[in-house]
Amino acid sequence: MRTLSLQSLSLEKSLNATNLILGGSVTDSGNERILEFDNEYGTGTIKGITLEGGLSYLQYDVCFRDDFKISTDPTPAKPLYFMYCLKGHLYQCFQNYKDRLLLDEFQTAIMGGTSHVNEIVFPSNQRVKLCIIRAVDRTTGEDSNLPSSLKETMVQLFSHGKEQDKPIRYFGTYNLRIGEQLAQLEKIKQVGLVKKLLIEGILNLTLAMEIEHLRSDLENEQNPTGSLTQYELKCIKEVSRKIEEHPEIQYSIKSLCLDCGLSASKLQEGFKLLHGKTVSDFIRNERLNTAERLISTTDMNISEIVYTVGLSSRSYFSKIFKRRYNCSPKMYQDNKKSLAATA
Repeated sequence: MRTLSLQSLSLEKSLNATNLILGGSVTDSGNERILEFDNEYGTGTIKGITLEGGLSYLQYDVCFRDDFKISTDPTPAKPLYFMYCLKGHLYQCFQNYKDRLLLDEFQTAIMGGTSHVNEIVFPSNQRVKLCIIRAVDRTTGEDSNLPSSLKETMVQLFSHGKEQDKPIRYFGTYNLRIGEQLAQLEKIKQVGLVKKLLIEGILNLTLAMEIEHLRSDLENEQNPTGSLTQYELKCIKEVSRKIEEHPEIQYSIKSLCLDCGLSASKLQEGFKLLHGKTVSDFIRNERLNTAERLISTTDMNISEIVYTVGLSSRSYFSKIFKRRYNCSPKMYQDNKKSLAATA
């Protein structure tokens, strides 16, 4: 097993130290620092972003040829790590503890806050996409001004009491909504300050979702998979993607169940978990999204748009459009045209 040993350094120093081992290239793109490598170690990209408020963000999208361990000495900063696995799986342990835990695809984890060395192991020949939000207290760290209340909140939730140096370690239930939230980072097209603000907004919301997810798990003590297996969760994601790409198709619960091989109850449960909506509500929402995009970017008339998104009733479309946008589709289109003419 190959091992990379790091100190709890600033993001820039950590990526530079990682690059010394991996032998790739490091570039800057706005507020992002990007390490890319393709050699005997494997292939992949590691992105890092320093945020306001004591936070930084790392995203690993890697495939190592051999098991690869990253060992991080947390002193003096003692950061908290909020982790989410978007693809594949990996393992985590603290150096002074014998147990090694699996962080699975779609699963959350929160850990750290002490002087115990944190180790994560990427398995060989598997693509792993891991997202980490790192939080550091300015009173000990060198690169942030994180309110100490975050660490205090974590300690209270884990009831550590007087065990001040006991590591926080939580491996949560599967949460597809957090994955969908993090996926929004890849869709940002803006640059400069606007991009930075959008990234910070997404990651701060993700952090809040992680903490709420932890609270929910501790209160409910639910099973890591709930009533859905990981395979079933992947099926739900595939069905969702199909609807997003082709909202005009006349879907039915029966046809979707045949496509993914799940029962109607499993399908509905998955959509509630992933999107907070029923299947029908999700389809209607995607049709509205597509319709709004067509109104904004094409010269199609409203009747053509209604047909294009898979609806048959213009009056029904107007009703649900007005419910969301507080005006009729025609008024919305006229306003868009007026704005374009004066731009």
